[in-house]
Amino acid sequence: MNPWEINDVLLVESAVQFTLIELSRVCGTSADHIVDLVDEGVLTPHGNSPERWTFRGGDLRRARTAVRLVRDLQLNAPGAALALDLLDEIETLKSKLHFVSR
Repeated sequence: MNPWEINDVLLVESAVQFTLIELSRVCGTSADHIVDLVDEGVLTPHGNSPERWTFRGGDLRRARTAVRLVRDLQLNAPGAALALDLLDEIETLKSKLHFVSR
């Protein structure tokens, strides 16, 4: 990869909502894969069935990260869920460390 190459950046306001199909398209994966991520607790949709699920703009980053973990590291959905939990924990610890060092 060229070090000067810019990766695609998608800015989404947190108030934006996606359906299951829209989120799967934006993430470049199948709706079934998104359902697997929901089943593993990676994503928490609003709505009582997949046909009625909506996801907030903030879910997009988490979903795209999970899809990349599955694709690039060949993790399954539970493995991606664990990796995301660990990444969240790292961010929490960094925030605490930053707060303490002030």
